[in-house]
Amino acid sequence: MSDPSDAKRVPIPSAFWTRGEVQVALSREDAGALLRLVRQRTGASQHAIGAAIDMAQPHVSGIMRGRREVTALKTWRRIADGLSMPNEARRMIGLADSDWVYEGGIRRSSPLSSPPGDLWSAPRMVRDAAEMTLRDLMKRREALAAGGALVVGTALTETLEHWLLPTDAGPLGRRTIGDGELMRIEAATVAMRHWDDRWKLGIRRKAVLGQLSEVAELAEVFQPEPVRSRLFMVMAELAKISASMSYDAGDHPSAQEYYTLALRFAHQAGPEHRLYGVGVLADMARQMLDLKRPQDALEISRLALDSAQAHAAPGIVLALLRTREGWSYARVGRAEAWRRSVAQAEDLLDNEDGSSEVPEWARSFDRAELAGVVGARYRDLAAGTEDRAARTRYATASADYITQALRLRAPEKLRNRAFDLIGLGRTYLVLGEPGEAASAISRAASLERTIGSGRVRRRLHDWYTESAAYHRDPAIAQLRDELATTLLDGQSNLKETA
Repeated sequence: MSDPSDAKRVPIPSAFWTRGEVQVALSREDAGALLRLVRQRTGASQHAIGAAIDMAQPHVSGIMRGRREVTALKTWRRIADGLSMPNEARRMIGLADSDWVYEGGIRRSSPLSSPPGDLWSAPRMVRDAAEMTLRDLMKRREALAAGGALVVGTALTETLEHWLLPTDAGPLGRRTIGDGELMRIEAATVAMRHWDDRWKLGIRRKAVLGQLSEVAELAEVFQPEPVRSRLFMVMAELAKISASMSYDAGDHPSAQEYYTLALRFAHQAGPEHRLYGVGVLADMARQMLDLKRPQDALEISRLALDSAQAHAAPGIVLALLRTREGWSYARVGRAEAWRRSVAQAEDLLDNEDGSSEVPEWARSFDRAELAGVVGARYRDLAAGTEDRAARTRYATASADYITQALRLRAPEKLRNRAFDLIGLGRTYLVLGEPGEAASAISRAASLERTIGSGRVRRRLHDWYTESAAYHRDPAIAQLRDELATTLLDGQSNLKETA
């Protein structure tokens, strides 16, 4: 069967296919419910829908009224092609993927090939958000599959460098939403940001993705300023929350996709939101360090520093970024460059006078956080040197800094305390003190049972691997057995890398 012409195509927003009622209709193979929803959401007449799916209006009416049931695969194919149904939706009704996708009513071969600058255009961002959330919402909940291949090296940094260019706002259409509706959307986003770490997956993750999809549908049309800017910032926040959830679950490719999307949305929101984007870059650098890609982390950190300095960022922001930079140096064994970055971070914190407003994402960076990062990096230096004296010196400094971090940490910072304790446990292994290592890790494991963080479990797994050399020590042996049968059960299949 030939495709209906573009002139007959019903304009259906990409986010339509992520709606709960649409997915129910697809899962039940209920063509009547699907066509009713199409008419409801697009305002298309039965004649227009019939023209798109190559059916007479009385036939369409019969399906929508429930008098006709669609069971033939050929008819479903006609409906799917006529409604420009995305591949994820086609699979739900048992159809093969389409070789074509529709973008703004234009038929294009898949995958889409767009010039690099188009990646940062408003229409492309909104479409990408709809497609990404559609893909993730249609994943089976019990099978959190990785989102694709991780992007590294120049392919990553050259994409992110577009962040420094001016915003190119493109018109999307016209439909205004009220200030009350926008305020409710913003309030819901703030609530999602503050959800406890233990609710990173499952229904609450689906809720964040669903909210992002809904807001993307609103942003598919042009909104007047400042509504437009506020909508894009809501999408930036939701994309960043989704990235954090994916990161915590160990799904690094999806996390990187959502971080990049958050950066693009913040860019589109306008220059007054550049410091928010700097925070996204800081998170992306942290992810690269977790994935043992220190050179990529260094490039991203420098990009963030350039942007932060150009926009007169507060000292706390610059101090945080200097620790990311120094962390990268420590990972490649550049001890002097590491110490220089740490000294700069300490000076920035000492000279912070509170005269500038600190972005929300940077407010948790304080002396405790700096001490924890410094201590962990001294452990990296200790593990990377063959010089026994230097190894002991670095490890001793590591234990001192991490102990200081634990003393300074606010009681409610449970995940940070767990990271500190695991870092201390790993440092004690370097110092050859298995009893102290076991004590610190036991305390961290107790915290993990409360917070349920995938990142904490992965760090416990690191300690478990490193402690194998002390498996004959009674305290270590008992703790390893306990971890293997509780918190780390099944951890060998973690999606730590792409």
